[in-house]
Amino acid sequence: MKAKIYRIGEAATLLNLKPYVLRFWETEFKQLIPIRTRKGQRMYSEQNVLLLRTIRHLLYERGLTIEGARKVLGQYEDIYGSITGPDQPGPEIEAFCAGSGENTLHRKEDSAAIDVEEIITELTSLRDMLITGRR
Repeated sequence: MKAKIYRIGEAATLLNLKPYVLRFWETEFKQLIPIRTRKGQRMYSEQNVLLLRTIRHLLYERGLTIEGARKVLGQYEDIYGSITGPDQPGPEIEAFCAGSGENTLHRKEDSAAIDVEEIITELTSLRDMLITGRR
């Protein structure tokens, strides 16, 4: 079965975002590299959509700044090589956060510490929803 590829509008609708937000995030997150058609149209793989869901979750639901979200993704990528490769982030992310020494990140609105393990649990849940196609 061939992997699903989404046009920018489809991906934006799937994520309840505007296409310009996806284009902006491409400039802010080096891990987000959509496929380009010969005409230059952006096409998002399922791994790209997983990464976009993760970014959306970190920014909108967890309240991290772009820099904070970049840090979480960057640390994971430094350890495991890629967050958008053929192997989607899985249980190893728990080991990553447990051994990273980074137990907290900061919210943009009040600089209150949040638990990285809670983020991991929610990211794992998002990954599982993508894999199974259930909500």
